[in-house]
Amino acid sequence: MDQKLRIHVAIPTSGMCRTPFAYSLAQLMMAAPIMLNEQRPDADIEVSLGTLESSVVHANREALAKQALDAECTHLLFIDDDTAGDFARAVSIMLGRRQPIVGCNYPMRGWPITFTAVATDGKTRIVTHKESHGLVEVQYTGFGLCLIETHVFQKVGQPWFWPLWLPDAKTYTTEDNPFFLRAAKAGITAYMDHDASKLIEHIGTHRFKWDQWRPVPKDDKPSAEVVELKGAKA
Repeated sequence: MDQKLRIHVAIPTSGMCRTPFAYSLAQLMMAAPIMLNEQRPDADIEVSLGTLESSVVHANREALAKQALDAECTHLLFIDDDTAGDFARAVSIMLGRRQPIVGCNYPMRGWPITFTAVATDGKTRIVTHKESHGLVEVQYTGFGLCLIETHVFQKVGQPWFWPLWLPDAKTYTTEDNPFFLRAAKAGITAYMDHDASKLIEHIGTHRFKWDQWRPVPKDDKPSAEVVELKGAKA
């Protein structure tokens, strides 16, 4: 008997999105049944869509995760409304990895370009090169396109996305960092997928893509958030 997979596409938003995102999402929802079955021919796959609008992104994520659990979905797929690309193919690749957490590595919106994914040492930003392929274990990455099996939320327990305060830097983390930190403490390994990463973009005043990265000077220091996160408490 085929395995039943129920994937809830979850979009936290402040209320505005751009045309490239809307187009990419429409393509995903149309292509999902066929594309996803290419990687999981053993599964009967259903895809649902949910969104929540407010200015508090971690509250949006918390509610959307609860929505997926209440609907007895097997997976939650976060997509941020400032991304675009071939979502269908990227998600198909990620689903085929059969891991509890698989995210993408994409450029942050600024110069010089740095990437979202941080290595397990808690300090090193991972770069997606032309030669980069496959999965890499990470301490954390962004939620721009991130596929999470819902049993992760059951194992970790709420709050899932509550930001942390960094006393030395006198600032907060984003909501992705504490989620990955709490998942790791629960014994769950998170991965970043280089192949899926090459299929998405981060939209700002410039459309940032993986192959626009250039090396930064060796004396460049990681951000305070990266330096301090390893010692932060969930």
